[in-house]
Formats: sequence, C-alpha cells, structure tokens
Amino acid sequence: MKLLQKIRHSLSLRLLLMFALAGIVIAFLFQGMLGFAIGRHVKHQIAPHLQQYTEYVYQDIGSPPNIENAQKLAERLPIEIIVRSQDNAEWQSGEIPDWIQNNKPDYYHSFTTHDGQSITYDFERKGVVLRYQKDGADVLIWAKGWQRPDHRKGGFLFGVVLLLAALGLLYYFIRRLFRPIQTIQRGVQTIGSGELSHRITPTRKDELGELATSINQMAEDIEQMLESKRELLLAISHELRSPLTRAKVSLALLDESKAQANIARNLQEMEAMISELLEAERLKGRHGTLNLAAHNLNTLVNSVVVESFTDAALKLQLADDLPEQQLDATRIRLVVRNLLDNALKHQTKDAAPVILRTRQQGAHIYLSIHDHGSGIAPEHLTQITDPFYRADASRQRKTGGFGLGLYLVQLIIDAHGGELRISSQFGVGTQVAVVLPAERVQD
Repeated sequence: MKLLQKIRHSLSLRLLLMFALAGIVIAFLFQGMLGFAIGRHVKHQIAPHLQQYTEYVYQDIGSPPNIENAQKLAERLPIEIIVRSQDNAEWQSGEIPDWIQNNKPDYYHSFTTHDGQSITYDFERKGVVLRYQKDGADVLIWAKGWQRPDHRKGGFLFGVVLLLAALGLLYYFIRRLFRPIQTIQRGVQTIGSGELSHRITPTRKDELGELATSINQMAEDIEQMLESKRELLLAISHELRSPLTRAKVSLALLDESKAQANIARNLQEMEAMISELLEAERLKGRHGTLNLAAHNLNTLVNSVVVESFTDAALKLQLADDLPEQQLDATRIRLVVRNLLDNALKHQTKDAAPVILRTRQQGAHIYLSIHDHGSGIAPEHLTQITDPFYRADASRQRKTGGFGLGLYLVQLIIDAHGGELRISSQFGVGTQVAVVLPAERVQD
C-alpha cells in the first residue's frame, strides 16, 4: 500500500512506469511484427529453396529408400536420417532426439515432388524436420544444419540487465528533470506559513523556472498589499487618537451622569481597541522588536493582579523558585491582563475562582489560567486567535472585546519564542497555558 501511495504521489515514478510499460508494449509489437515478417519471408522466400533442397535429398536416397545412399548423405551433409521399414526394421545414421522422432506429422507443412511424392516439413527449435513414406518405409530427416547456438538464456539475462540499467538511468534523468518541483513546493509551504519575504531561487530557465519566478512575484505582490494595508491601519489608528483625546477632554467638562459614564466607557473601549491594533501591527511588522530584560514572571503577574484585579474572584498558585527570564515586561503584563480579563468575563455565576498557576518544567516556564465558565465550542478553538474573530458574534458588552485580545497574546508569545495552548470543554470551562523558554538570548 505504501508503494502504491508513493507511486501515486511521485510524478517521476509514474513517468518511469509509463516509459517501462510503453517499452514493453513496443517490444511485444516489434517482436510480433518481426515474427510476422520472418514468417512471410520463410513462407515465400525460404520455403521454395527448402523444397528444392529436400527434393534433391529425396532423389539421392532413392525409391525405395537406399540405406547405403542415406549413409553417404548423412556423412556428407549436416543431417541425420532414420529409415523404418514395414517389418519394423530401423536404421538411423546417428543420434536423433526423442522429441524429433515423436513429433506428430499432423502439424507439418507439406509439398509434393515432381514424381508425386508428398513430403511434410516443419521448422523446429533446433533445425528442420522432414518426413515422408515410400514403398512401405517411413523416412525421417533432421536437417540439423539449421540449428542455431542456444544463447537465448544468456541473451535474456543480458537483456534484463540492460533494461534495468536503462530504467535506472531514465529514472535519474526524470528525477533531475523534476527536482525543481520539490524546491518550489518547499518555497510555497514557507510562503504559505506567513514568511512572505521568502523567495524561491530559480535554478532553471524552462517552464519550472518560470513557475518559480511567478510564485516569487505573487509573494512580492501579496507582501506589498499587506504592507500597504498595515500602513493604512497604523495611520488611521494614529489619526483616531487626536479626536479621542479631544472627546475625553470635552467629556471631562460635563457634569457626572449615567450618559456621561456610558460615553466615557465607550471612549475607553475605543482607545483600548486602537492600542491593541497598534501593538499588533508593531509586532507583525518586519522591524518589530521586544524590549527584553531580566524579569521574574511571578513579579509581573502580581503587578497585574494588584493593578487591575484586586477584587476579582482569583486564586494564585505561584511557584516559589521561578528564575528570571529575558522578557518584555510591558507585553507580558498585557498577556496576563488579557487572559485574566477573558477568564473572568466568561465565568458563570457562583462558579469557583479562576486559578492562575506558574511552574517550571525543564527548560520551560508555564503560566496557566483555568476558568470555570461556559467553555468554548470545539469548532471555535482553532480560530479564536485569529484577528477580529469572536465565538460570540453578538459582541455583547458583558463579553466585551473586539476579537483582538487573544490575537495579540498569540503575537507576543510567538515573539518570545513561546507557545500558546488552549483547551476547553463546552459547559465546563477553559484552560489557557503560556509556555515560555526559561532562557532567551536577545538577538
């Protein structure tokens, strides 16, 4: 099964099989045509000469068959003769194989001599067999002069070796011909994974080389479009900050009221969204960098809890012996804040507190947050880190956010060389784990 799958997947192997099958078919056709041509040649060209030769031999043996004449013919010509009389007396000039003696004359061809004698003949593997009956005697003549040296077995083995060598050479050239396909495939996979700056190096000037150049051009166009979109988004975000600042100043001059509080909350959410957009685009940009320094993860977690979640239903289980790591403190605080905010927002009423744990395992440090909320449906788990994606399509205020929180968390963790793991059981709760390397060297 694995071989069949490999043949179906490999273009070069399929081409090799096609060539091999075509060669076999051509060989059979050639053999059939050659056999047909030789048969016609024997029938129309050689058979008349054979008949004339046989008639001379027949006349020299005599009628009835003369043993003395037959002996002289056998000594002079490369033939063997057997003469059987009616009284079962038998004479033969030399050793004749049994398969020739026992050959059935029913399958022979025949011709008639000038005096009306019918003689049958046939081409055998090792010569020509002639047979006739005259005056109660049965005469068999084996013209072994037609015998060919039996080199067929050696020739067959040589042909097989030659065929295998030709197929091996053909496979080498096919692999060499399609080798750029593997390079193009790896390049497409790299570009598809998000490395739009990657380019395929064309090694040929044929259609495959043109295909590689076209893919490079496509990647460049996509990169330029995304860069233009990023620049536009950054410009819009920056421009929105000025009217937001003016609106907040004007709002501060109004008397406190429920409407004023609602407007203030909306402005705060809009400002948070702009900040997340700017931060996400900075991290995605090719010049995005981290301000790495030695920090203790527990210290950063405690600072976020004291600053934003003092009264929250939160239970901390922090390891006592965490080492310092190379972290961007501002962005790691943002990760902890976003994850805790998501966990607390989705807690069900009267549920157990959200649990935040830290621990070290080997060369990695783990930060995990476990809530007891409504959970996430399986169909949403693979998409919740996409930008602007939310499982709650209604965007209710109590669930909050604009689908950028986890997307930004994913970017920050990736920039630190870590991993974000999310597992959830619908109706039970969600667990988010951040895996960070214990040591990180700044480039």
